[in-house]
Amino acid sequence: MDVHCSACGEPWDSWHILNDAIYDTALTRPECAAWNRTPRQKQLAPHYRTVFRDAGYEFGHTLMHVIHCPACPPTAKAGDEPTTLKHAIEDILGDDLDAIAATFNDHHL
Repeated sequence: MDVHCSACGEPWDSWHILNDAIYDTALTRPECAAWNRTPRQKQLAPHYRTVFRDAGYEFGHTLMHVIHCPACPPTAKAGDEPTTLKHAIEDILGDDLDAIAATFNDHHL
């Protein structure tokens, strides 16, 4: 299932975000493999947020909320309304990433 960037609308496969996007970063392959073994709730710790940001990704509360992505034009800005709605959905659904992605899709977010 795709999730869409809040800034540019680029669709990202949720499998890619959860399993492969880490390999787009400057981390070594062993570091990426270790990240994949990290519990989901710790995969966006400050260190990893910085690593992802350096690769062009910015996430909300979960990996399913792509605020900015490598495909964004330099001037792309996430809209306030979709970002607020996505944050609220993340707060309600917690760590159920499948439900978050499905809800985003159901509401064209």
